[in-house]
Amino acid sequence: MVFKSKVDVWMAAIFICVPALMVYGAITEPDIVIIVVTIALIALLATLFFGTKYVIIGNELIVHGGITKTKITIAQIRSLRPSKNPLSAPAMSIDRIEITFDPDMQVTLVSPKDKELFVKKLLEVNSTIKLLP
Repeated sequence: MVFKSKVDVWMAAIFICVPALMVYGAITEPDIVIIVVTIALIALLATLFFGTKYVIIGNELIVHGGITKTKITIAQIRSLRPSKNPLSAPAMSIDRIEITFDPDMQVTLVSPKDKELFVKKLLEVNSTIKLLP
């Protein structure tokens, strides 16, 4: 099951304004370096914007963060906690879920659009996951 990332308005504005300003710069000051950097940045931002999602397949949670992909065995998830942590994460919203998992109590932050269904599907696979306040 695929869960799209929730997108905050301010995040969408960044992903629209930055490329627009770079395109404007490339038009007003045409230079091959500016054009190449603009195209590369737009491709990277588009990949992040449209490629951030969370996929539950069998007993695995696959976190796609643009060009990165992390596989987490759902049986290793220890806890889920609501979070507003602004640290860099494969999430397009500040309304996040902190996932703590083994080995070594690693943490990742995700921002699924439908948080309730996301949590429900994880609990269906691993009912021992603790839901923390």
